[in-house]
Amino acid sequence: GKKIYPGMIDGGTKIGLLEIGQIPQASDERESGEIIPQMRALTAINPNATAIPVTRISGVTTGLVLPEGGLLPGTAALVNLHGYTPDQMYAGFEGVVVNFPNTGRRGFGDRRTEDELKKAQEKALSTLNDAWDKAVQYAKLDSATGGKGVGYYPEMQAMVPVIRGERALLIEVNLQKDIQAALKWVKDKKVKKAVFMGVSEGWREADNIAKANIPVITGPVIAIPNRDYDRYDAQYANPGLMRKAGVKVAIRSSEDGNGNYRNLPYHAGFAVAYGMNKEDALKAITIVPAEIMGVS
Repeated sequence: GKKIYPGMIDGGTKIGLLEIGQIPQASDERESGEIIPQMRALTAINPNATAIPVTRISGVTTGLVLPEGGLLPGTAALVNLHGYTPDQMYAGFEGVVVNFPNTGRRGFGDRRTEDELKKAQEKALSTLNDAWDKAVQYAKLDSATGGKGVGYYPEMQAMVPVIRGERALLIEVNLQKDIQAALKWVKDKKVKKAVFMGVSEGWREADNIAKANIPVITGPVIAIPNRDYDRYDAQYANPGLMRKAGVKVAIRSSEDGNGNYRNLPYHAGFAVAYGMNKEDALKAITIVPAEIMGVS
């Protein structure tokens, strides 16, 4: 008379990279530099991290581990929460992370003026465009010479599978204005395999995301609204509203490394309480992330 569930997949964690934030020796989620896609999260995962069994016993058996940092902070890895080495844990998916240039402030302590914010965003976008254009040229050279005519350039080497559509580009983007800019950027740059991450204001652009056929991994769902004038339940309703518009939606618990990945089913539960179909919510933490990451 009981039910068997598939293992849940959390589409955004720092599990195995971040143990105790205040102790440098216990965290390895970021490296120095703005453009470092060659830094692989998989190589830094600690299989003995305390959060792993705690998360696994709550039914979350797989997690996408995200690096943190600059514009292109590294390559994320999907891992099963079982194994003695990172290679044993590897679940068959890696994706290059992009922190899309942000027009908003970074928390309460950010005192920059509107003009300063705009300039910072323009500069970051210019840096991202430059890196992408270089990667496109590098991929062409690589194809033309069978990899022999290109020098040692690990940053660009890591981008080649993304340019060819063999590897996903995981674009962290949240505010409406930034989502609009990211949609345009993906189209202009002809990105073959894009996934939007976070997408906390996705409900404002749900129709356009659906039209672009870009899947999203959204969350945390249990969060406060972005704007003072938003409804109290803006984040709770976000996954359901995007799904209703025809977006392929997966749910993640968090990406800030707070360790509470075991709460993933509660995030899906809140989405259901605020309008998401129950079956869609279960899919959003099981089969949908598996499909998005090509491991279904």
